[in-house]
Amino acid sequence: MVQMSKTVFIIVDGMADLPIKRLNGKTPLEYALKSNLYKFLKHSEFAYPNVLGKLAPQSDAGVMADLGYDPFKYSTGRGWFECLGLDMQPQNGQLSVRVNFGSVSDGKLKDVRVYMSKEEIESLSEEIRKKVKVSAEFDFKAGEGYRAGLVFRSGKKDFSPFVSNNEPGYTAKFFKGGVKLSFATGIKNTKINKIKAVRKEAEYTASILNDFIKKSAMVIKNSKVYRERRKKRLELPNYIFLRDASNRDPNLEDINRKYGKRWAAVVGMPLEKGIAKSAGMSLINVHERNDLKEDFNEKADYVEKALSKFDAVYLHIKQTDSVSHLGKFLDKYAIIEAIDKIIISRLSKIMDLSKDTLVLTCDHATSSELKRHINSNIPVLISNGRFGFHSNFGEAECSKDHTKEIKKAVDIMPFVMKI
Repeated sequence: MVQMSKTVFIIVDGMADLPIKRLNGKTPLEYALKSNLYKFLKHSEFAYPNVLGKLAPQSDAGVMADLGYDPFKYSTGRGWFECLGLDMQPQNGQLSVRVNFGSVSDGKLKDVRVYMSKEEIESLSEEIRKKVKVSAEFDFKAGEGYRAGLVFRSGKKDFSPFVSNNEPGYTAKFFKGGVKLSFATGIKNTKINKIKAVRKEAEYTASILNDFIKKSAMVIKNSKVYRERRKKRLELPNYIFLRDASNRDPNLEDINRKYGKRWAAVVGMPLEKGIAKSAGMSLINVHERNDLKEDFNEKADYVEKALSKFDAVYLHIKQTDSVSHLGKFLDKYAIIEAIDKIIISRLSKIMDLSKDTLVLTCDHATSSELKRHINSNIPVLISNGRFGFHSNFGEAECSKDHTKEIKKAVDIMPFVMKI
């Protein structure tokens, strides 16, 4: 019996970047030492596809596209995936929303992200869940760092996804067939706006969301977490930002049936868990560790175990995007080096480099100097014994030498599955 070849598909969140002067005009990916990746570069193909045309994508659209799902066909709003990944069990007709804990001052934005400990964000979420009263039944659950999920279960009227975001920097757009996507537009105005109904049918939904925001802010300012952080002179959360409300299942095609391979997902963030669940992957739950070495070693362990049972494994790595939003490009290239030293090194020992396939790419580019997602093509490394030699992997190399078969990110998976 011939053993089926294995595939490891790694998405490093926001890995792509722009050239940085202090890195000798290189991007963090180009600047980073990647000695273990060299083993995969001996037999490799590059791609340099666009993700969403002229629009700067969020992670939901980028991950969907990388995994072979056209966001312009499937996306109903990121909120669905976020809440599904938090095990909130959203249902058709309910309203799922992505939440950020942030801060404002005199009606102006201070920060769209206030990072908190696991204990802090869970305590704050519990107070909101218990103390906020609006004219609709809801559930509110803490996510990672500064994130949370909100699901409105029932209200006086039907919920509609045709509402704007109140988070500066992300603009909701609507397309044919009920497709909804938000795009990173950058923070051009720090004024905090109310959520607006894009269609008349959404007026009730907008009013509920605005009421929830107002009452949540009052609860946050009177919370135990707020008082304790003020004593410690830490950044204070005092507001919530809502985006990407969704009221229906995107119904992603089952990836196992689509490609005839059994897929597992090693993912720690709620969004990526939600996408993996929706795609029919077997979810291997991992926790996002603060210690980088511990986190990467644990993920490598899980990938190795998954490869013994499954044909293909999707691994998601978050840290590169997080430091990019903070402008920490030195940390970014150090994280890429750690990926090479720990995860790529382990894979080079357990994969059969003559027939197995490694894919290394990202969901979008995040500029460390602009501190936001940008509209840029993404570098893709596809390693398999049938391909030729490359000496390095980065944006410039992929731009110069790439297969013409992959023009868009959504083309990556079909190409890989034919190998």
